[in-house]
Amino acid sequence: MSYEDSVAAHYGRTNVMDQLLGMVRAAGKDPLKFSAADLQGADQLHLGGPAATSRIAGQAGIGTGSQVLDIGSGLGGVARHLAGEFGATVHGVDVTAEFVAAAQTLTERMGLSNSVTFSHGNGTALPVDDDSFDVALLIHVGMNIRDKDKVFAEAARALRPGGLMVVYDVMLMGGDTETYPLPWADTDETSFLQPPLAYSDALEQSGFDVDHEVKRLPEAIAFLERALDSGGPVGVNRLAMGNLLAACLDGTLAPVEIYARLR
Repeated sequence: MSYEDSVAAHYGRTNVMDQLLGMVRAAGKDPLKFSAADLQGADQLHLGGPAATSRIAGQAGIGTGSQVLDIGSGLGGVARHLAGEFGATVHGVDVTAEFVAAAQTLTERMGLSNSVTFSHGNGTALPVDDDSFDVALLIHVGMNIRDKDKVFAEAARALRPGGLMVVYDVMLMGGDTETYPLPWADTDETSFLQPPLAYSDALEQSGFDVDHEVKRLPEAIAFLERALDSGGPVGVNRLAMGNLLAACLDGTLAPVEIYARLR
């Protein structure tokens, strides 16, 4: 089994779709037709959830008419948020077939299929045309990607000249020992944490100029503490969430945003 298959198996082992639809039913809504608000952000599994997505959209200038590529789109929550709240047209690509199927179903039931689409594929060989997008996103995905330079090269191919690459990942701040499980991996065999400088170097080598970089540690700690108090996000191991919080508190890990423009 390749490490990509192992990553897909990690995310595909929980029937998140049933849990999400259960939330909709519990709220007294129709599971065949509902809105993104009915999921209360449970379809966005990155630190900060929908609030972080809105922040990134604002920083990236995403709006009506923007063509956005979401690399590692998961359940499609980010893509639907950008379409529903900002008017963007979004295509998501994910390595986990179960997530792609769930994302398509959820999108259809929210009435957003005209502006949000998905395909099953690998970030290192994106199933998209050249020069097709204004913005490419990598949100809490790079931790599972060994060859980040290949992903950035593919993003550069898919973006139009002057397009923007936005990375929002958990990155290594200091030390080299992490306690597993973590939300994205049970062991270090499928976890490829790197410091911000490694990301910036890979982006530069792929034809990007880094505009700016922001560490989002206080927001992440507050988000994790709230999530643990409420039982944690749907489908995420509580112990893994606790380990991530501990790593953020001791300064080993932190979420970082990087904005880079294609030359």
